[in-house]
Amino acid sequence: MDIDELRNSEIELHGLTKADGVYTFYHDQTNNIRKLYIDDGRLNVAELKVFVLGGIVHEGAPRPIEIQPLREAMRIQKTAPEIKLEHVAKGDFLDVLRSRKLTTLLRWLIDKGLMIHYHELDPFYWSVADIIDSIVPELRNPMLLQHQALLKSDLVAVLRCELASTIQLFHDFGYPGLSPEARKPFLDKLIEILEHNSAILPDFNAMVLKGVLQAGRALESLDFIEGYSPNLLIDEFSTFYQGRIAIFKNSTHIFDMEKVIHDRLLETPLTSQGKPVTNFRFADSKAEPGLQISDVIVGVLGKMHTYFTNTSREDVAADRAALSGPSLENANLLSDLISASHAANIAFLHHVASGHDVGKLDLFLRFPDGAHGK
Repeated sequence: MDIDELRNSEIELHGLTKADGVYTFYHDQTNNIRKLYIDDGRLNVAELKVFVLGGIVHEGAPRPIEIQPLREAMRIQKTAPEIKLEHVAKGDFLDVLRSRKLTTLLRWLIDKGLMIHYHELDPFYWSVADIIDSIVPELRNPMLLQHQALLKSDLVAVLRCELASTIQLFHDFGYPGLSPEARKPFLDKLIEILEHNSAILPDFNAMVLKGVLQAGRALESLDFIEGYSPNLLIDEFSTFYQGRIAIFKNSTHIFDMEKVIHDRLLETPLTSQGKPVTNFRFADSKAEPGLQISDVIVGVLGKMHTYFTNTSREDVAADRAALSGPSLENANLLSDLISASHAANIAFLHHVASGHDVGKLDLFLRFPDGAHGK
């Protein structure tokens, strides 16, 4: 697989101006379910959580990261072979924010001049987005193209209202492997769900979304949801690893050992301009302090983004207003870290998620400029 085509399209699409920089990335992951599929009308996982691939990053070539003083400051037991999230905080996102050990870690990152990077993927959004992507470009309507991301976010919001019914619908029609004959009845069912739950959207948004779904019934094909393996929503996650390697091809990437991903990358070797890509390796986190810190960071970020997908905007605002003590301090430190990382390079942060949920991130962390990279 040649990475340059993927790299160039991402740089152009997102206006990435610093992708040629030289950095050292430490990558860990959380909530990697390996596959997402529907079996007998149910998802293969009990609870959908947001996948995060990310960690810490610094400019330049790899350099030693001394964490013994950090271990001592956080009072990590000497018998613990490495720092993991469970040593720092437990519980859901709001519980994690109360941790004084997390405060110590976040301040340490800032003091050391380390930044964070991450790729966030909401698996439900990823599974649903192809419906809109199959319709809107074919309608050749500039206004709809401009609001394609919003249409996807609105559809996700509606279908979350009836998640069990949506999954059963996908099962019944073999989504994303619809037959041509199923195109119209499938979209009719989506329109029914929209009509039952349209009150959660502004009237104009609901009207436009319904019009798009209605227009899709007349198309000759729905390219991204017809002809694929029935009921297989996500096949694997190695694509996201490849993407990070490709965008920052001049940097060094150190990944926590994940055998499935390791083997997949060996099966499809990466090349650039005909030459093997060798800027990445897999390592044991016990021997790589950068991976240990990344474990904590992605754990916190995974809990944070899962909280946003499961919590209304009104409740997010109320939870944010109620923060005090360590929770408020940690929220401010997270805001500072994400803002500084985004300012250093907008390619450090990437969201494959509903724009409504990314808006909750802005609402909760209250970024100084009112927003952050999407």
